[in-house]
Amino acid sequence: MDPSSCFLVLLFVVGIQGQCCPPKQYVIDEDIDAAVKTPDGNIKITRGMQHVTYDSVGKRLAVHGVDYTRNIISDVIMDYQQGKEYIWANGVCSVKPLGNFTESCVPEGAKLLQKSYMGQPPNEIPVQMYFFQRDANDMYVSVTEECIPMEAHFSSETKGYIEFVVYSNFTQGISDMSVFTPPDICQHQGMKSPHVAGPRRRMIFL
Repeated sequence: MDPSSCFLVLLFVVGIQGQCCPPKQYVIDEDIDAAVKTPDGNIKITRGMQHVTYDSVGKRLAVHGVDYTRNIISDVIMDYQQGKEYIWANGVCSVKPLGNFTESCVPEGAKLLQKSYMGQPPNEIPVQMYFFQRDANDMYVSVTEECIPMEAHFSSETKGYIEFVVYSNFTQGISDMSVFTPPDICQHQGMKSPHVAGPRRRMIFL
């Protein structure tokens, strides 16, 4: 089994310069619901979660994902300084080349749709909702004033998919840097050809 086919979609959009950027290092959880139209016209529903560790200082990311629909657990390390992406699941590892790192931001051209809040006074959290398009994808993202993601909605009529993401358990800083160390099964893997946009995409916020 190719582990790259096991991993859930990473829902993040990147912008080199943005009107809103999250902290340089953080850990966050994502709950994901997705619906994709298959070539035969059916609708495929996927549910999952991802535990994301983001380090723009070290130019790297680590993601632990669970696909509840297919009962698959998988992991990814994107090490941009080394130019390698490690993907492993079920005892199988794949190593692929990576391009350049860019910080995860709400892009400069995003449209601010509204300012609102979540929760009840006096503990409400001010949030801002943005809309932008990237690669034929419509993207709606709600973030705090500090640009911490709260919710996101991604869709594409041409690609036939829609996804909803709820973010939780945000922690600024990284207490466990060992998440960026590939397991032994990846250490002796040869580099495979780069993956093209497929079942795994880096969008907003990672």
